[in-house]
Amino acid sequence: MQVQFNNKFEEKLIHLTLKIQKLLLYRIIQRTLLLIFPFALFGSFIKIIQTIVLGKEGFLTDVFPTIDNDFIYRLLENIANGLYNLSLGWVSVIAVFGAAKYSAKYFNRDDQLAGITGISSFLIVDYSYSKIQPISFHPQILGMRGLLFAILWGIFVGWLFKKCSKQIPVTQSNNNVLERTFISLKPIIFSLLIAMLFSTFINITYYSEAPGNFINSLASEYTNNNDWSQLFKTLIFSIYTLIMSFFGWSGTYSALGVEKMDVLSTANLNYALEKHTAWNAPNPFTSSTLYHAFATFGGTGSILGLIIAILIISKNKDFQTVARWAMIPSIFNISGGVMTGIPILFNVIFLIPFILAPIANMLMAAIAIALHLMPPSVYPVPIGTPGPLIAFIGTNGSWRALIFSILAVVISTLIYIPFVKMAAKVKILDDLGLEEGVK
Repeated sequence: MQVQFNNKFEEKLIHLTLKIQKLLLYRIIQRTLLLIFPFALFGSFIKIIQTIVLGKEGFLTDVFPTIDNDFIYRLLENIANGLYNLSLGWVSVIAVFGAAKYSAKYFNRDDQLAGITGISSFLIVDYSYSKIQPISFHPQILGMRGLLFAILWGIFVGWLFKKCSKQIPVTQSNNNVLERTFISLKPIIFSLLIAMLFSTFINITYYSEAPGNFINSLASEYTNNNDWSQLFKTLIFSIYTLIMSFFGWSGTYSALGVEKMDVLSTANLNYALEKHTAWNAPNPFTSSTLYHAFATFGGTGSILGLIIAILIISKNKDFQTVARWAMIPSIFNISGGVMTGIPILFNVIFLIPFILAPIANMLMAAIAIALHLMPPSVYPVPIGTPGPLIAFIGTNGSWRALIFSILAVVISTLIYIPFVKMAAKVKILDDLGLEEGVK
């Protein structure tokens, strides 16, 4: 099917995307993301209940009636935690199954055993050696933050099946399970042994707070009362935004609930409590005042703008369906559904706006703060606060901050619109969602 291109940039980017989509690795990744979409979407809604409604620091905690009965509260909390852990919190386990299955199927190997082997070996890699809990895992790797590793591990397991087992005959469906097992026994053993080596290494060197530590590393005790001098520091946060956006695009980072009070943010809060105002805070350009207040609407990548862009201009039925279902979680900055349903993760078309939209919003906010058009966001904000309200609450109710937040949503939407159109054209030319397999 032929499509018309609006300009040379669009034509080159679409052709580049189509070339990349022909790669086996890319097709396996995209198929795997579509496989985990319903679990990520369901987990996103559970996350709203778990963190934002029931959580002690959640945005809606004070809105709903307080549950005085401790037994009932604990029961609801345990149910929510269990549902989340086995959906969005377990999404990497589903991903490793899909990646191993699709890889083995492409090489005409036993895809069912490859998928099961992928899960078993992945859980061995993620196993946490603890004397307190006999059976425990690193939860970050099981969830969205472990998605990239899970997919790569699944592809590796599929490759082992290619190298260490025979092709499955066309009449394999007539063979018994025991025969199929012995055909695939060698890659199964190799996968589990290699997983044990990885597990030992991870338990020695494991750390799970890399994004948070990176946030803190940007803070220093140096302050300068000259706003224009501090504006230069936004260049540092531009680099920070690039890195965080790439982490979000690859699934290893989420903006929900990761904000920490660094040295500069603490100084701002102390100033505001003492002076009873956020105006003229000593450190107007920090991760709290710029990145978290203006660059994470809907989640990493300011994808609330993407959802709005899809709802406004996209005629693609799949995009519209995903956007409508993912809208509510994204309002509370929970992006798992839209990240896997479009998908945005590892999607070449959306990498550019995924990085550009947060940077544009952050620089807009920095200029507004430098020109004293609005105060910086210095007060703590509840977890799951809708993106456009973060700066409003963080400035203790500044309507100027709310206006610039709405402007940030508009900027994000405008940035995403041309790329939504490109993604629709790519889907027309090569729709991975229509495939039954990865061949």
